[in-house]
Amino acid sequence: MAQGDFRWAPQISRELNQQVIGVVGTGHIGRVAIQIYQGFGAKVIAYDAFRNPELEKTGIYVDSLDELYAQATVVTLHVPLLDSTHHMLDQAAFAKMRPGTLIVNASRGPLIDEEALIAALDSGQIAGAALDVMEDETQVFNHDLGNRKPDYPAFNNLFARDNVLISPHRAFYTDVAVRNMVFESFQASRDLFEKGYSDKEVKF
Repeated sequence: MAQGDFRWAPQISRELNQQVIGVVGTGHIGRVAIQIYQGFGAKVIAYDAFRNPELEKTGIYVDSLDELYAQATVVTLHVPLLDSTHHMLDQAAFAKMRPGTLIVNASRGPLIDEEALIAALDSGQIAGAALDVMEDETQVFNHDLGNRKPDYPAFNNLFARDNVLISPHRAFYTDVAVRNMVFESFQASRDLFEKGYSDKEVKF
């Protein structure tokens, strides 16, 4: 469209209510994603090493990532970046997915091996990707590059593709979310000083 081409073909959309959405990670954001997809009539399956008791009652969980990859037409990531999740979507993972699967990552860039994603897109194993995060995103995101290309070959490759959407890690960047981050940070600091603990503490 940036070049003035508003034709329908050759792209054609998929109906959400005909998709099997594989949600990886069922924390707060993953659960909200499930509600959104189900609201559009999609079948949703999920995997999490730590299952949510309420969700488990619905029968939404599969027993392994391999099972999720084998069934899903869309795989969407909602997990933190840990040693165990670094490059969780690699060549082996993509090979286990259904041909033509779509990938969504609005979590952390290094969850995906970008070179493996490029290869999977080239082969058609992966039909497309929507990425709000990149592995080395600080080179690009929140910078005005003008017409310059960054020294980031994987980004340049993915950004040039018609079947890849990239946004600059701004899914969180709303007036309410930023206000809440500031307020809750101050409140947590105050609780630590006044009470010696905070309900916002993350224990590792």
